[in-house]
Amino acid sequence: SERDESGGRVLLLRGEADAVERAQGMVEATLNAAAEREAKAGKSKKRSARPAKAPPVMEAVPEFDRTTGQLVVVQRKVEVDEMAETNALPDAPSCKKPKAVQRYEGGQRTKFFRDDAVDKELRDLVEAERRGGDKGMDAHFADSIVRAKKFKGISADDEYDYDDGVEMHDSRRSRQSEAQQKRAEASAEAAAERQQSIFEASAEKRFNAVRHLVIAMGDHVYLRLQDHSPIGLGHAVLEPMQHVAAHTDAPEETAAEVRNFQKCLVRMFEGRGASLVFFEQYLPSKRRSFSIDCVPLPLRDASAAPGYFKQELLTSEGEWSQHRKLYETKGCVRGTVPAGFAYFDVSFGLRSGFAHVIEEEGEWPADFGRDVLEGLVDHPNSGIPLARRKKEPFDELKKRVLDFTQAFKKFDWTQQL
Repeated sequence: SERDESGGRVLLLRGEADAVERAQGMVEATLNAAAEREAKAGKSKKRSARPAKAPPVMEAVPEFDRTTGQLVVVQRKVEVDEMAETNALPDAPSCKKPKAVQRYEGGQRTKFFRDDAVDKELRDLVEAERRGGDKGMDAHFADSIVRAKKFKGISADDEYDYDDGVEMHDSRRSRQSEAQQKRAEASAEAAAERQQSIFEASAEKRFNAVRHLVIAMGDHVYLRLQDHSPIGLGHAVLEPMQHVAAHTDAPEETAAEVRNFQKCLVRMFEGRGASLVFFEQYLPSKRRSFSIDCVPLPLRDASAAPGYFKQELLTSEGEWSQHRKLYETKGCVRGTVPAGFAYFDVSFGLRSGFAHVIEEEGEWPADFGRDVLEGLVDHPNSGIPLARRKKEPFDELKKRVLDFTQAFKKFDWTQQL
């Protein structure tokens, strides 16, 4: 072998033509194999020199789940361009309190969000919204929640486990100390005691004002004569000894005594050819004890009384109401109207009657039952307000009390006490 002018090796082959051809093939094969090895070695070096791919960067972001409507925290992959843009922004989402942004210039609002640019035109904003690159209202709201100190990153499942979700929605009572709760309970008890004492004083004052009208008295209820414009000579009133707001709220002992007095009055006036009508009106805003008027009517008027009351109750108040206009009772409102509801109740004897739930107390007539009965019997003072009517002289009133007491003594159940 020899060297040429460029420094390369030159191989000379001599001999027979077949031998030279075979030797030339062997040399070419050796050179091709060497070239392939060099090419493979070059590719492996390029692969080893290529840098390793970095693992994807994940971040936790709040999003609204459209199926449940809850704010959930999800893991989202951060793109390279987005990372560069986020790192470049000075107001990237952070737990730190963001700096205040000047949104007004010269009395005019120029910015609504932190990333608003003054030099942006409407066309640029529309294009950014189409691309989806700008944050929407939900994204800004989610960022505000994340920055809030009270926010706790929970999943939708944790929220319904009544563990983490309850902690996020602590009630005001649970944050109060035990001392504050005790003071509140003591204050409520003291207020209830003061209110009860006021009611007791009011009941005692009412009883002392009508003591001279009392016909009979039980342990919880007393029967007295009606002194202010009675509808008939036998017009009486049943009232409780203590403060009881309504017949529907009355204890069983009080309700039982009311029923006993009603039975005695019915038997008494049946012998005189009269039938009794009992009516009561309860308005919570008045804050008074209940009273049941007992009015004896002739049989002709008593038979027409249900029709009169039914017609007046059906046309009372507005056309549209939440409750039925009329409830039929079996002579007692208890069990028909729930406790606490304003109502008007009328009973015809002991077996039938009507009840009406009052929805507008301010528009309800103060003397509804009296007005209906006075119109039925053609009372001489019908249509005149009760406060403007003349009171009966004391001597005549005393005589009526003595006569009624004497007539009722035969039927008085309290004599057995």
